[in-house]
Amino acid sequence: MSRQNPTIRPAILSLVPLGCVLLSGCAPLTAFLQGGLTSNLGTPQVVIQITENSDPVAFERVMAELESRDIRCTIIVDDTFVAQNCDRISELADAGFEIMAYARPPEPEGQLVTMSMLSYDEQETLITRVKTAIDACLGTETIGIRCYRFDQNDDTHAIIDGLGFQYNLSFVANTTSCLPGHQDDVLPYQGSDYNFWAVPMHSVNVGTRWAAFCDMPFSSYEAADWQALLTSELDSMTAQGYPLLVEFHPYFTGVDEGRFEAFVNFLDYAVARDTQFMTAAELVEWTNTSQADDPCQTCGQ
Repeated sequence: MSRQNPTIRPAILSLVPLGCVLLSGCAPLTAFLQGGLTSNLGTPQVVIQITENSDPVAFERVMAELESRDIRCTIIVDDTFVAQNCDRISELADAGFEIMAYARPPEPEGQLVTMSMLSYDEQETLITRVKTAIDACLGTETIGIRCYRFDQNDDTHAIIDGLGFQYNLSFVANTTSCLPGHQDDVLPYQGSDYNFWAVPMHSVNVGTRWAAFCDMPFSSYEAADWQALLTSELDSMTAQGYPLLVEFHPYFTGVDEGRFEAFVNFLDYAVARDTQFMTAAELVEWTNTSQADDPCQTCGQ
């Protein structure tokens, strides 16, 4: 069976809050939800990625919050998780969620193993196994992939191309995890040597480096500070006219109570601002449309 990308659904509420940067000492969420948007910022847009490979209970807790708000996102899973939860993953795909492959190598005895540490054959076996499992569950071709820790190499790219993936989410803006010449790109792009779309993850400058905007790289932040960063980055990207990409791992965000509260408050804040929620595939489509109207949309920040 075939699946069509769902239409972007803006969340409609009568209340539109004042956008503010919490890191600058703005009032808590409950206070500024009573205000009104006074600036002429554009429509906020968010691409949420939910990546899970181990905790179905935490996964359900996070997904329940998204479903209750009619928010569609990109779900990234590996072969084991999809095999153990196929009915649920298939149900979510039917409801308009985008399902992508998660290429995460096994880590024996807790050792760190990323894609670039593997041989070509080992990478091909892993990626093929994950894709085959998701294809078998959904009955359709999996066209998106994300590599563990955003780590990959030329072998990975060749395999991804050869297996027919259309979207690769294993890139991070403003870092070396980009195709050559695209370090400053914040929107999806195509390199000259590959057929897939490179989808760069939003990044945040944390002083000495740029970090992918995921919950795990900011695990040392207090929950309130993480919530403040989530809302301020949404405001900042909206002011610049770009969608915000953010990733959550249920096995972390869905288990830590402070992180979960920050996640829920971020969703409420985004919904109250009439945010458009997109999948990664819809982001690529949006980029194509925006670039046709304004070619410099793909320029760096």
